[in-house]
Amino acid sequence: MARRGITGLQGLAKLWPLFGLGALGGLLAYLAGLPMPFMLGAIAGAGAGVMVLEARHGAQDRRMPKPLREAFVSLIGIMIGASFSPELLAVMPGFWPSALAVIGFIAVSQVGGYWIMRGLGGYRPVDALYASMPGGLVEAAILGEQAGADGRLISVQHFIRIILVVFTVPLLFWLYTGAVVGSASGQGFGSASYGWRDVAWVIGLAPVGLALGRLTRLPAGHLMGPLILSAALHALGVVDVSAPPWMLHAAQLVVGVSLGAQFSGLTARVLLRGLGVGVVAVAYMLVVGLGFALALAPWLPASPVTMFLSFAPGGVTEMSLIALSLNTSPVVVSVHHLIRISCAVFVTQWMGRRLVGVAARR
Repeated sequence: MARRGITGLQGLAKLWPLFGLGALGGLLAYLAGLPMPFMLGAIAGAGAGVMVLEARHGAQDRRMPKPLREAFVSLIGIMIGASFSPELLAVMPGFWPSALAVIGFIAVSQVGGYWIMRGLGGYRPVDALYASMPGGLVEAAILGEQAGADGRLISVQHFIRIILVVFTVPLLFWLYTGAVVGSASGQGFGSASYGWRDVAWVIGLAPVGLALGRLTRLPAGHLMGPLILSAALHALGVVDVSAPPWMLHAAQLVVGVSLGAQFSGLTARVLLRGLGVGVVAVAYMLVVGLGFALALAPWLPASPVTMFLSFAPGGVTEMSLIALSLNTSPVVVSVHHLIRISCAVFVTQWMGRRLVGVAARR
């Protein structure tokens, strides 16, 4: 069973070195002009910090408390929802082909990922099935453990998937277009014209949206609850929020540190094995996602960039942040990823039952 994040003041004290190293990594990435500097730099800084600290002082759980991460993710949800407009609401029904195509993407990604895990990683069938699930880290770990899989292995493999996608996608855009993705480019969701009322709205709506996500039990509810609440209020013209750039930077930093802190308790051997398998699996899924995006884009009211981000198999929060930084329909991207995670759970459960049935007949 996966360990919970640390709690209490004494536990929180263990995070300060990681926040310091994450902030340093973000600053260096910003000065170097790298894409998504405050998130990618924080991942690198915090991840390196965890491994160094544990090499010197032994393994300790330095992962971020769940309520702290969810609080900042809820702010991201409010900021994403603020990009919603009546115009976007009018074109959303036009995305039904891509919503259906997500099911095909999941099936193709799952089958290919399964054989990569089996052939390259040598994983047991049940481990390979849930480790190759194209979305839903928590859901995959829970379902996998219920099916008799190694929950630790599944968690590591999905964590590596998210990290690789979060690093790779901004770098691909950077190499292909020559433009920096994220705050280093001067782009972002934040507006320089914000006021204290905008800050108050974002902070005030976040816990309401968080509660909404928990009540409705949505996948990634700590993001989707605030997002749906903010999108509805903006579409109805109730509020019009201009979020400050520093709030987006802070949210990127916290998300980055929380991902980097996941290196806690991982041995170099386990990490390197998972990384080798993950590189091949992620490359396969990104190629499949790009193929779906290029095939669908001409028939949809969205650019190939938006569709690629909608099919890239990263985390909902992280891919939404990248969409924010590119100023490319973050709501559309978030909705597609919500569908991806929901469908991935059902497809993997169906494949799991088939797998058990085949094993029983042998």
